[in-house]
Amino acid sequence: MTTRIIRVGNSLLVEIPEELVAELGLQVGEPLEWVANGSGSISLVGPPRRSVPKKPADMTLEELLGEIPEGAEMERIDWGA
Repeated sequence: MTTRIIRVGNSLLVEIPEELVAELGLQVGEPLEWVANGSGSISLVGPPRRSVPKKPADMTLEELLGEIPEGAEMERIDWGA
C-alpha cells in the first residue's frame, strides 16, 4: 500500500489509507508512535490490539444476536394500528 507525505500549514503529514484505518480499527486522536528502523525505514506503532472488531455489516445474524447480553430486555415500541 502506497501513501504520500502532504503539507498542512507548517507540518508534514503522512496519509493513512482508509482501507488500512478500517482494517486496523484506528480511531481519530488515537496515539501512535513513529519508530526509526534504520536504513531510512520507519514504522508507525500503535497500542497492542486483541482483535479488530467486525463491523455489523460483516457479521452473521448469529454473531449479531450473540452480542446481546443474556437476560437483556428490549424496549417495547407501540407502532399504532
